[in-house]
Amino acid sequence: MYRFWLIVSMLLLSVLGEPLYALTPAQKRAKAKEVQLRKREAAKRKAEKKKEAQRRAAKRKRIKEGKLLLYVYSYDLRTGDPLPATHIQVQDVNARPGKRPLINKATDTKRARVNKTLPAGRYWAYAAKTGYFASDTLRFDHRDDEDTVRIALYPETRLTFTVTDSLTSRPVVANVIVRNHEQRKVMQTTSDSLHATLAVLLDDRMPFYTVEATAINYFPFRDTIADPHHFGGIRMSPREVKTFVLHNIYFATGKTQILPSSEPALQELYRFLQSRPNQSIRIVGHTDNIGSDRSNQALSEGRCKEVRQAMIDRGIAPGRIQTEGRGERDPIVPNDSDEHRQMNRRVEIVLL
Repeated sequence: MYRFWLIVSMLLLSVLGEPLYALTPAQKRAKAKEVQLRKREAAKRKAEKKKEAQRRAAKRKRIKEGKLLLYVYSYDLRTGDPLPATHIQVQDVNARPGKRPLINKATDTKRARVNKTLPAGRYWAYAAKTGYFASDTLRFDHRDDEDTVRIALYPETRLTFTVTDSLTSRPVVANVIVRNHEQRKVMQTTSDSLHATLAVLLDDRMPFYTVEATAINYFPFRDTIADPHHFGGIRMSPREVKTFVLHNIYFATGKTQILPSSEPALQELYRFLQSRPNQSIRIVGHTDNIGSDRSNQALSEGRCKEVRQAMIDRGIAPGRIQTEGRGERDPIVPNDSDEHRQMNRRVEIVLL
């Protein structure tokens, strides 16, 4: 008899889908919550299905009418991140000059894109954003619905530097020209006598830039910028002084070998000696305090001789050039940091 009622209970449970015993309030709330969740998910699936059906219907309508949807995205070329608030222009390549662009607005903040339905054809797109170089004009064919065009923008590098007197560090009024590696002018301006701070936008994808500065009663300045983030500024050497520092001369660490990046500085010294055929000089080398006195003395002497030989190889008479190694004896600042030690490692030119 017990087995009979057990079988009957199981059949009722499978038919009714509910337990034969009374549910607690907590169980009732949990069950009601589960039912409500299932209803929400079902409604969500139904809404998504409806939305997808509407999207497909709109797509069929666009294709039938020949109005195809175009998406234009913008992104940072360096990081790959999307760029909202990028101004986008799209125009038909056959449009008359001055005609209003078909798309002329900024990308949204969510997907960094603009979209518009346009007839099939050939178009150009252009993008611009503050802090980035403007994009090149991109030509593309718009043939299919939901075509995607991606425009890359490269961030600008803002180079800020000063023009100062190499002895007093005071501002100098100078004519400054910045050229790219193709010798095209990027900037030409005059520094201010009050602050002497200049700024120029550079593209750090370029291999190098050159900076030239001329000022009354100062020797001309010329330097090569290989890394805009490590440019030390323009330090002008007065003509009336008897000694000036030969800036941007680089040696291999702990050696006398002159590095190829020193070529602009060597060429500048050569032009100076060539313009003054009766001028004799003394090349004086200085080191920091790393290493022994003896090794630093030998290092400073060897580096002076290398600079002298570089001038002789260019055609300067050997009798016009003397050398003197001073080792670590004449620091201009205390050797208490890497920056100060770098300032003490220098080559000076003494006019005789």
